[in-house]
Amino acid sequence: MTMRMAKRLFPVTLGLFLASSYVGCGIEDFDSQQQALLETKAATITQTDIEAQINVVKLRDCKFGISMGTGTFTPSNALSQVLYGDPDGSKHKATFPVPPFSSGANKVEITTFNADMANTGLSLSGATATMKVAFNGMLKVVVEVPFLGKLPADIQLNASSLSVGLSFDATAQRIRVASVKSAISHTTRNCGGSGWCNGLVDSVLKANLAKWIEPPLKDAITKALDSAERTADLEGALGFLYNLKDPKPTKWTTKAGSVTLLTNQFNFTASRP
Repeated sequence: MTMRMAKRLFPVTLGLFLASSYVGCGIEDFDSQQQALLETKAATITQTDIEAQINVVKLRDCKFGISMGTGTFTPSNALSQVLYGDPDGSKHKATFPVPPFSSGANKVEITTFNADMANTGLSLSGATATMKVAFNGMLKVVVEVPFLGKLPADIQLNASSLSVGLSFDATAQRIRVASVKSAISHTTRNCGGSGWCNGLVDSVLKANLAKWIEPPLKDAITKALDSAERTADLEGALGFLYNLKDPKPTKWTTKAGSVTLLTNQFNFTASRP
């Protein structure tokens, strides 16, 4: 399940900064614009530029949730306008199945999951870009406890988050995953039906939840981002952001192979016809 969620949830969130930014500066435009360049310059995208884009697409107004096995992402009206030319985000919901997953004898099913988009974003520090996804929700679990066997319980996820540290390999021109850190606040309820074993399950989860989540999620996100397509998404996003930063009569595009991430900022070569 961590693999499926990584391939769906993480790209949806990251895509607000990367893939969705192709509007007005996509691959099809790139080749034609290279034919008659009028200007080429060194360009940067800083934390300030990213925050300005978050405000433009109103990230806080986007919605991402999971309920009874179905995930739904609804863009904000502002993002819908950018992506689809339609100011009604509710008309452009994306849904997908989220089945239960198992780890040995332990089973987890997401009852509800609500992303806190107001506390979700991308921050730059040194040579690392950290994507943070904040959320709350409910899980149904079956946890194996020594001497007692398998115990069912409900898990309430309070204000929690996942943070993914990303770097950029300028030699290979690939996005790399430096770290995945979880901060899960949870409360166990209804263990065994009456709640008699809440404390036991809570102890098992506190001791194991991070190591159940972080390594497989890091592996899944690494595989999802390690492709030329994701690098092209990043180049398109940087071009989109730079057009907001330095608007001209013709659009800037990012020169392929020119991106680096150093000293709290993305650096690249921007060109326009």
